[in-house]
Amino acid sequence: MANPLVIVLLRVRLPDRPGALGAVASRIGAVRGDVIGFAILERGPGYAVDEITIELPDADLTTLLISEVHDVEGVEVEDLRVLDHVTAVEGCRSER
Repeated sequence: MANPLVIVLLRVRLPDRPGALGAVASRIGAVRGDVIGFAILERGPGYAVDEITIELPDADLTTLLISEVHDVEGVEVEDLRVLDHVTAVEGCRSER
């Protein structure tokens, strides 16, 4: 059976302190997201702006993803873009 997947690009501004990125990653995992890419775009006094590429099992989870990440103390969701919709066959990962 095929499952629809969605790949999203999440841009966040977070405190530049130990554990901040880990807390964001934990919230991504809580909505069954899989981090497949990461980039630090900017770093300033006390903050960083990161882009995280995430594979979600369902496009309907994007709203929940934003809510979960926004709940991390000091984190602002700057942008979320859907990059691609992929169909994966159960037991196989999609090739990109």
